[in-house]
Amino acid sequence: MAAAVPSFPDPGSGPQPSTAGTDRYEPRFLLWLWQRTDGELDLPVPSDSFAARQNIPESTVRAVADRLRGHGLIRTHEGPGEARTDLAPAVSLRAAGADHARWLQARRADPAERGRFARTALLGWIFAQSDRRPLRIEEFFDSGEIFFLGEALSGGEVARTAAYLAEAELIACEGPLFQGRVGSHVSLTQLGVDCVLTGADVGRYVAQWRQSARPVSNTYVDTVVGTVHGDVTVQPLSTVELADLVEQFAPALVQDEESLAALLRSADALREGDDPHGGAPDRHHQQGLLERIRSAVGGSPDSVGRQVVLDAVGQAMQRLMG
Repeated sequence: MAAAVPSFPDPGSGPQPSTAGTDRYEPRFLLWLWQRTDGELDLPVPSDSFAARQNIPESTVRAVADRLRGHGLIRTHEGPGEARTDLAPAVSLRAAGADHARWLQARRADPAERGRFARTALLGWIFAQSDRRPLRIEEFFDSGEIFFLGEALSGGEVARTAAYLAEAELIACEGPLFQGRVGSHVSLTQLGVDCVLTGADVGRYVAQWRQSARPVSNTYVDTVVGTVHGDVTVQPLSTVELADLVEQFAPALVQDEESLAALLRSADALREGDDPHGGAPDRHHQQGLLERIRSAVGGSPDSVGRQVVLDAVGQAMQRLMG
């Protein structure tokens, strides 16, 4: 499908590299050609007008056209002796290019896509500039990271994104107000640094952090958690109770779908006393399950839920070891 063409980084797949060079112009050029031709295929259009419109050299347009042609999205049309020059060539749209242009247009118009990209881009930009003090949010508009599929984010979008990141405690905003919403001097908090370094989707990271930081309010309040403000204490649990506990906290602690599925399988095996050899449950098998659970949960961000599960697993392992 056209959406799989690797011409442009996918803005919804986590932290993105800088859009330096021709990257920002490729989606713009393809959409420009699609609009100029009304989607008609194989209709040659001079591309020097794109260079004038974008105020860039024709050599840059040629580099953009060559990359899009290499991905099978457009054709170039040149007379004898014109190939491999610095002049912008005449270009036409191919079927794959028309499909990809429609996909780009839909992505650009999707508020959720734009918001997801803005959160990742702004947080990553602040992280990359962390040695600069003060770092003004207005400088973000001069960076390559401002472009979502070739289109710059608006001031309002950036302001709303900064407000979200500040409210989520990923960034700190001080100084004069930007767009009347947040302080224009921005810096990362430790939580923001952790979010960038994990490579997680920002919205998912925030949701996970908020859930794990919530006071525990479930059937384990009285029997499992002695206090959620300060040290967390866990009463000894049966194997079935421990499996239920792991299953309850797993979605908040492990976001990767494959790792989450593996963790839930371990909990099920622990609950059922499953033995891969068909015999009676043995101590070594249960210890292996507990080790896998501890390893999976141990890599999650520090939280009450993480501590509860690790303490319960630790006590179970001590009982197994006598």
